[in-house]
Amino acid sequence: MQKRIFALTVLIVLAVSTAQADTIHVDAANCPGPGDGSELDPYCSIQTAIDNAVDTDEIVVASGIYFETIDFLGKAITVRSADGPEVTTIDGTGFFHVVQCASDEGRDTVLDGFTITGGDGSGLPYPDNAGGGMAMFESGPTVTNCTFSGNAAWAGGGIFSDGGSPTVTNCTFSLNSADYAGGGMFSDGGSPTVTNCTFIGNTAAVTGGGMSNFHSCPTVTDCIFTGNSAGGGAGGGMYNDGEIPVVTNCTFIENSADVGGGMSNDLSDPTVTNCTFVGNSARLGGGMINYGGSCPTVTNCTFSENTASSVGGGMNTGSGDTPTVINCILWGDSPDEFFGTGTVAYSNIQGGWPGTGNIDAAPMFVDPDNSDFRLQTGSPGIDAGHNWAIAGITDTDLDGNPRFAADRIDFDPGCGIPVVVDMGAYEYQGEPFPVKLGDIDGDGIVGIVDFLALLAGWGPCVEQCCLADLDLDGKVGIVDFLTLLANWDSRP
Repeated sequence: MQKRIFALTVLIVLAVSTAQADTIHVDAANCPGPGDGSELDPYCSIQTAIDNAVDTDEIVVASGIYFETIDFLGKAITVRSADGPEVTTIDGTGFFHVVQCASDEGRDTVLDGFTITGGDGSGLPYPDNAGGGMAMFESGPTVTNCTFSGNAAWAGGGIFSDGGSPTVTNCTFSLNSADYAGGGMFSDGGSPTVTNCTFIGNTAAVTGGGMSNFHSCPTVTDCIFTGNSAGGGAGGGMYNDGEIPVVTNCTFIENSADVGGGMSNDLSDPTVTNCTFVGNSARLGGGMINYGGSCPTVTNCTFSENTASSVGGGMNTGSGDTPTVINCILWGDSPDEFFGTGTVAYSNIQGGWPGTGNIDAAPMFVDPDNSDFRLQTGSPGIDAGHNWAIAGITDTDLDGNPRFAADRIDFDPGCGIPVVVDMGAYEYQGEPFPVKLGDIDGDGIVGIVDFLALLAGWGPCVEQCCLADLDLDGKVGIVDFLTLLANWDSRP
């Protein structure tokens, strides 16, 4: 008897574990419906499909305009369009959230391939005034291949995220607005991941025309911020308040604000790598402004054609702020390139700037008039940066090309063979050169020769190229010694 019960239990478990998710169909052409969700008789409402779905189900939505709002109700389901956002729209005109996740949704809750428009929470009390296009509360869904356009709210015209860590990929935020912050997207707390997205023509009255981050740690990669505005406030492209956002391989073009046309950092320590800031404008800090004790790390970035009506055309830094700017190019900004204090090293600053490895020489961009800020052959920025600044952060440049590539024909003699990383967001493509943190002599291993070189350079950096300064603090000391030991590898 026990054997039979056991066998029956096994069969039940196997049946449950091998059950396939259902596919539910929706088609506005089948309205007024209601339909049964089958392919032959689809629902005419997306929300009706969600109401009848269970975890792991997939809802496939035919092209058309769906005049409704939807709530995922905490379900781990996929809602996707059959033919993409160009022909599939959820129009929430007259409502405050077009899409909502407020029931602890996670990454298995997926919205894929829609245009989201018409949401308007302006003038309403919280939380109805947050997230015109999509509102997320303590949730982290996956949003991909979507367009958020023509939505409005007090905060987060396109998307509002409070306390969650959503994944937003391949999305476009255009012409959304916020009465306060985050015209395109607003995040408060959490750690959103935003990849390969475009923020264009979004506005906010106070902070973050494109994106506003309050005490949030977003990871923003391969994104474009163009033509966004923060009106009389801060951060036309992006505003960061507190925490440590990570911004990599992004472009900030022709954004505007009162302070920080491209990016504004207030009590925030973002890591900004392989980014370009071009044609942004503000009263203070055309490209970027740092204040309130901000200590951003800006590595291998290019600032050009940014303007400030007061000071800090390229970058403006307030008293008490200590940015670290390494391997960057600031050239052609108005009225100046860099205003304030901070550590600037191994960078090309028009007009000059004190610091180890800094130069003042025409960068020889390929075609700046047409926004091509790659380096021509013979540029003084080629092989003139510092390897350790970028080592461990990324091995590629803004184009996705190998970062450590040496120009053997016109090799910069300033630091010798080991220095192969360029200044700016783009790497001139020469011969690949292996780089290991701590490999001071460039022989491919970290060993006794490097140890002796570190001892020989002990103390404050006095040379233009201080290769033994592994932590880039302007001196060779105990931290560099410990870093070298941590990377020790004597194998040939």
